[in-house]
Amino acid sequence: MKRILWLSQHRSLARQIAELRRIFGEVEVLQDVNPFSSAEDIIQRVRGGGYDETVVVAPLSVIAKLCELGLRPLWAEMEQVQRRSEAEVVARGRFYRFQKFRRITAVRLEFEELG
Repeated sequence: MKRILWLSQHRSLARQIAELRRIFGEVEVLQDVNPFSSAEDIIQRVRGGGYDETVVVAPLSVIAKLCELGLRPLWAEMEQVQRRSEAEVVARGRFYRFQKFRRITAVRLEFEELG
């Protein structure tokens, strides 16, 4: 059985759990809603809890650091929809529906000079 840490204030959706089961087989998904102080804090929770996979909702800078430290978290891709009846999640007055999971392997920022 795969142990999955769900590190988010948002609860997992039934369709998300079903998709994790389709991908990994038998899963145990445990949610951690406690605030984290850093990417290193997240790594400590993952390793300390013996988790096989992690779904993380965090700023891109934290996710980039997680990737640098060797963690490849799962990303729950959500699509914005127009009607509340199509939505599974409402956030800040917008409606979203789960699409799929993807694995984050890197975060890259590209800049251009101004002036």
